[in-house]
Amino acid sequence: MFIAVEGIDGSGKSTTIKELKRFLEAKGEAVYLTAEPTSLATGRIVRNFLGETNSDTPLIHEMLALSFAADRINHLREEIWPALRKKQTVITDRYFFSSIAYQSLNVSYEWVKGINRFATLPDVLVFVDVKVDKAVERLTKFRDSTELYEKKELLQQIDRNYREVIKEFEDKLKVVYLDGNLEISEIYGDIEKKFAPLFAGKK
Repeated sequence: MFIAVEGIDGSGKSTTIKELKRFLEAKGEAVYLTAEPTSLATGRIVRNFLGETNSDTPLIHEMLALSFAADRINHLREEIWPALRKKQTVITDRYFFSSIAYQSLNVSYEWVKGINRFATLPDVLVFVDVKVDKAVERLTKFRDSTELYEKKELLQQIDRNYREVIKEFEDKLKVVYLDGNLEISEIYGDIEKKFAPLFAGKK
């Protein structure tokens, strides 16, 4: 099984992924955790762009989108495909849905989707659904500095973009909405409720 976990910054994805891993392992799944940007050389290029504070730099958004796509090719080749061949359940923290939701703020939606058309579709897309004000509150509390997209008005638009992306792909894969507003102690129960039907009858 290939699972992509998505959500705006501050949605609680990291905690959700830890709890999802715990749930899947309790079901007997061998779980491989990964993330984008990757720790590969291509991912380091992306991280440099994400730290760019001058968003008016010519073509920075096109370069960022292309860098993410290049890193994604590496990610599939070096990590995701090998893990799937080993029958592991892959959970990636962000995938091409993030690229479309974030980079289409400044670049054509169709263009970003087009440069990612090579990407293998996951079996399950998890969207950690959080109120934007809650996400901003978390970012303010836990981050010493912000990255390129971590501003309230941008996160509001990114949230809308995500919903457009999900609507486009919801007939091609399974979409699971998890509640990003929950307390940490409640997350596992939400995962169990939403994911249990996927394992019904599985031995």
